[in-house]
Amino acid sequence: MTNHPGLGIITHSPSPIVQQLEAVFAKLDDEALLEKLIGPIRRGPKGHPVAVLWHCFVAKYVMGLSSTDALIRELNNNPLVAKVCGIDNPQAIPHKSTFSRFISRLSEYHVAARVKDVSRSLVRRCYAELPGFGERVAMDSTTLKGWVNGGKPRHSDKEARWSVKKNSQGKTEFTLGYKLHLIVDCEYELPIAASVTPGNAHDGKQASHVLSEARFATRGMFHPEYVMGDKGYSSQELRDLIHRQYRAMPVIDIPSNQKKALAKYAEQLILPEYAALRRQRGAIERVNSRLKGQRSLNQITTRGLRKVTVHCYLALIAMQAAA
Repeated sequence: MTNHPGLGIITHSPSPIVQQLEAVFAKLDDEALLEKLIGPIRRGPKGHPVAVLWHCFVAKYVMGLSSTDALIRELNNNPLVAKVCGIDNPQAIPHKSTFSRFISRLSEYHVAARVKDVSRSLVRRCYAELPGFGERVAMDSTTLKGWVNGGKPRHSDKEARWSVKKNSQGKTEFTLGYKLHLIVDCEYELPIAASVTPGNAHDGKQASHVLSEARFATRGMFHPEYVMGDKGYSSQELRDLIHRQYRAMPVIDIPSNQKKALAKYAEQLILPEYAALRRQRGAIERVNSRLKGQRSLNQITTRGLRKVTVHCYLALIAMQAAA
């Protein structure tokens, strides 16, 4: 709150969340997306401006709100948040069905590509502004429980698949849904590239796709010195790919049953420098944790690969733009 002497006027300083949202919106290179969403000019009621709906969705992920209902409550309860999104009065807050139609629009093939481009532009901004960004990267996947009823023979999301993964306690977990495959910078702990697949996709087989996306997203700026991964990425084919195409050193754990690889890299594995690099791989686990705990990644309330992909990219955009 600021008091202006002599004027008798007291104004309220913007709240931290409003300031954060203003900063996030200013970073978004979203002109092409908004143009695609507007489409050709048509007669009839104009409805809600697409920029307002887009900013509301971005705000939902920046604030880590769990659902569209939670977003609508926030817009009603916090007029300053509504205003920064472009809503001037409570009667102008979009209905839940409007938001539902908008996420369907975002998930259309050519529009979803523009959503990805917003994330890619934020990654290029990181390369331009953050010293050493992208020199040490790690890749991993995280499972996402779909919005499904897995107990029925024909579950409600036909594109969701079962994933099988051991948790931190070594117990096997079965999850019906999807996987987010990520490459992140280990120093700044920010996402560089992503791929979303059904839950049964193999991490190692998806690695080349995510590496290729990193090169495409950065327009050739992706030149890591080290690429790190856990045992799920251990294959000679992937190590050769990382070394040959990306001129990087693979730092990938080797399972005990891969005797030839253990023998080939025996001297490297015992180096203190190698152990120090392996410890940095924990960055991607922290990124996944923050995406799920702070950016709504774990709150899937939509079905189908395209909609889940847009959901994941909105979480990434919120993390990247809020950094």
